[in-house]
Amino acid sequence: MKNKKMKNNTKQIQNFRKIFLVIFLLIFLNSIAFSSDALIRGTVTDSKTNEPLGGVNIMLKGTYYGGATDLNGEFIIDGISSGNYDISVRMIGYTEKVYSGIKLKSGERKKFDIHLEPTVLALGQEITVVGEKPIIDAESTSSSIKISSKDLKNKMVESVTDVVAQQVGVTKSNNEIHIRGGRVDEGQFIVDGLSIKDPLTGSTSNLYVNSNAIEELEFITGGFNAEYGQAMSGIIDVKLKSGTDKLEASARYKTDKLFGNNFNTDNLEFTLGAPIIRKSSNSKLGQISFFTSGYVYFTDTYLPVGSELSPYRDWMNIFTKRADNDFSYMAKLNWNITAKQKFAISYNHSANVDQGYFDYWQHSSGYPYAYQNILNNYFTTTHESQVVNIIWTHTINQRFFYNLNFGYFYTGVHRSVQNKHWTEYDETLDLAPTEYSALDESGRIRVYSGDKFWDYGDAPYWYDYYSKNYSTEGDFTYLPNTRHTVKTGFTHRYTVLQMMDIYKPWLGNSGFGESYDFYKVHPSDGSFYLQDKITFEGMIVNIGARYDYWFIGKYATDAINNPEVLTITEAGREKYIDETFEIFGAKGKGHLSPRIGISHPVTDNDVLYFNYGHFSQLPTYQYVYAKLNTVSEATYQLIGNPNLNPKTTVSYELGIKHKFSASQALEFKAYYKDMFDYETSQSITTYNPLIGRYSLMMYINMDYARSRGIEIIYRKLYGKYFSGDITYSYSIGTGKSSTPNDNLLVEAGKLSAKPITENYLSWDNPHNFATNLRFYMDQKTQPRLFGIPIPNHWQVSARIVYGSGKRYTESVATDTITEADGSQYYIGYSRSDEPYSEISDSYFKTDVKITKRYKISGWNFSVFLDMRNIFNFESPRRINPFTGDGYNPGEIIKYSYANGINPNYDPSRFYSPRNIILGISIRL
Repeated sequence: MKNKKMKNNTKQIQNFRKIFLVIFLLIFLNSIAFSSDALIRGTVTDSKTNEPLGGVNIMLKGTYYGGATDLNGEFIIDGISSGNYDISVRMIGYTEKVYSGIKLKSGERKKFDIHLEPTVLALGQEITVVGEKPIIDAESTSSSIKISSKDLKNKMVESVTDVVAQQVGVTKSNNEIHIRGGRVDEGQFIVDGLSIKDPLTGSTSNLYVNSNAIEELEFITGGFNAEYGQAMSGIIDVKLKSGTDKLEASARYKTDKLFGNNFNTDNLEFTLGAPIIRKSSNSKLGQISFFTSGYVYFTDTYLPVGSELSPYRDWMNIFTKRADNDFSYMAKLNWNITAKQKFAISYNHSANVDQGYFDYWQHSSGYPYAYQNILNNYFTTTHESQVVNIIWTHTINQRFFYNLNFGYFYTGVHRSVQNKHWTEYDETLDLAPTEYSALDESGRIRVYSGDKFWDYGDAPYWYDYYSKNYSTEGDFTYLPNTRHTVKTGFTHRYTVLQMMDIYKPWLGNSGFGESYDFYKVHPSDGSFYLQDKITFEGMIVNIGARYDYWFIGKYATDAINNPEVLTITEAGREKYIDETFEIFGAKGKGHLSPRIGISHPVTDNDVLYFNYGHFSQLPTYQYVYAKLNTVSEATYQLIGNPNLNPKTTVSYELGIKHKFSASQALEFKAYYKDMFDYETSQSITTYNPLIGRYSLMMYINMDYARSRGIEIIYRKLYGKYFSGDITYSYSIGTGKSSTPNDNLLVEAGKLSAKPITENYLSWDNPHNFATNLRFYMDQKTQPRLFGIPIPNHWQVSARIVYGSGKRYTESVATDTITEADGSQYYIGYSRSDEPYSEISDSYFKTDVKITKRYKISGWNFSVFLDMRNIFNFESPRRINPFTGDGYNPGEIIKYSYANGINPNYDPSRFYSPRNIILGISIRL
């Protein structure tokens, strides 16, 4: 059965290759069938002196057409096929100018008089676009999309995570973001050049950045250059807004409390930007401006919650109003000392207080159904992050500039019941109901207590973690000529990390419960990279290499050198010494990653790109330091491994971009990724003279996964009334396991066996279709339909998503048991030898946003209606393995649920139902 499925997958991939070749051929034939020569000519002059400029490069981007001006500043480019082009005009010492959407007809002669602005900045630092933003980036060799602040206004999103979840190639399940089949920790989140990634867990969602504070977001899913590191699947690069030379302000409030079945949601946010010292030729201080934004979001969600949460910090009580509470604040100061010297400093602070139902990083596997009667005794989770970022940009001359970035990133998580110390916890007890039944006529009785729902006590977890990360980054760019752009840089980060984790604190003799772990470590890491962007006549080549290093720190080194630490075997100590290098007394590891990307035109309207690279990231610290020096009483424990190697992905991607017109384009891409050295758990037997033979369950680099797929994207930019995009992806994600803890689950009896073959990953989502549609009425004259005037200044945005359901491991029923009360249960076996081989029914979701705008005395007002899941489609969070459907009252479930917790009544068995939100915004 399994071999047959794998053969079918191989056949599907071969079919998609054929489809790709057919599409490419049709596009090529379409492009040449109607070709006819056109010509452009013109003169390029200095805008200040009106003197002609010789040696200016004029290129039709994404084609082989190009030329240069002569001594009189004149140029002629002929033999151009009819079509739509973006024309780039470049010369060192002047601002680059791009004319987008230039339409050339067959035989047309078009003249340009171009005036270039002199600049002291290096080439490419300043670009002036004449017309709309080009619909395709003909110079990009990677798979990426840039989303501007203007685009974000029309999206139904709250945060960066929401934006990323809507992109092609991304799967979101239970708050987990998987990019092109990778594990949840394989992304990199960058804010104004600073990496924001939790070193303990690999999470990229610690810092909450609200969408109104974003100037531009770039999301890269394949082929990212050597300047990007510590990521295997995707890069999220965010540039925050800055103050300008004029006052700007906005405020927005929205709520769902005006509608039935609401979640008791309130959301308030504001932005304010203004000059402190305006730009002036008389000012010796240059230009100084600031930008700030604030965001609060309170909601009870659609799930039950405790009546009172207890945040870790007292000041957070003013923001802890509901079941889920988000707070975010950002302030940024910009000082443009001169055109060549710029300084910026920013501060970001975000916090979240909730009960962590779907916080996949620590102690949470979903809604705590067993605690539904005592949710006040379930833990409160407090997330907090702070970022201070100092940026210095200096242009030395018109060929060379550099950026320096000094950053501080703090992230912390505290989880406890009612903010108690662990010594104050009470044991959880299941006491009610109590039932009595007679055993015989002598009066002996049997007492049954409990119904699998806790009645007393506290959830058994106490957890506290923080990390402080101090980083220095530098990027240096040099342009020896207009053909080469050489970039190099370095990063170094020093981390102070402390973690304390206690389970069932009322047990054991240690005072720290049945199981505990504690460590404070001081690792450091960094990188060097070198890359060159080479521009030929129409073709772009990005080539580079990156070297990442990591120093494990004194805590782990002391454990390695201490023979009394039994969690490290003698073989492990020898291997650590052999596989690490030493510098200044510190032990470290390194990894070199080569990368190359090529983009070149194949017709006048088609650009083909290819990229290949090695992408790595350091071992996640929770798999390195766990219980190295901890003597815990727990039966099943996973020990960290100081000798873990970086995870590595080898990725290939091929894509083609076809431009139908200045406002319409199609992109087709195919990718293949091999992921090596994933962390997994393994049982190791060793010997010690004092205690004899003993076994350990330890993290090692042994798991492997593959991901491959195709993505198709059609985009239409703003026309008179309509814009939108359509995306489709088909992907397959397979590997040895979906979690590093599989072998531990086997030892604990929660999993029958870890398969030895390659299987589908739990988050694999084969088919995914999405469309974003935007209709708007913003005409100067009010449009009419059948003579009837249509209201102006309004917009309707819709997002429609359809795709494969959730993967699950099938169970086969061998019989059905009927209880005395008529309840039926399946008995049977799980096909655990083929995990996640089945897919539930497809899902469907539609979100709609309606906006009406008004302008009064220079202020722009908007009233909007957000309707999420407008058709109230029920998407199951959990799948009944016997039926392949979601749980619901009346469904037959497995016999192990008899006299226990019935998943058919779990409030979280479906994802969020329909939610309607009304809002108002004002903008200066």
